[in-house]
Amino acid sequence: MLKTVLWIAAACAAVLAALAASRGLHFDAPAPRKPPVAPAASAAAKPAVAIAPAALPAPPPPPTPEEQQVQDDAAATGMTTVEPEGTAPSPPT
Repeated sequence: MLKTVLWIAAACAAVLAALAASRGLHFDAPAPRKPPVAPAASAAAKPAVAIAPAALPAPPPPPTPEEQQVQDDAAATGMTTVEPEGTAPSPPT
């Protein structure tokens, strides 16, 4: 019985020691920030036109109130799946 109690006490002491060591290592602290790196001279020499991203397509216009109502009703009733055109449903087997 005394051996069991000593083993349990030793295990608790080991757990407490591990917790104390982990608190000392500051695992929960944020990583230190690196200073910003200046761009290379060759990248700075490029004209702005070559670096600019391509124009994005315009977003589609918002639906009309009637179309929005149809979409809301379909979503509320779970009828949002659209079958692809040109394919016939397979017959049940």
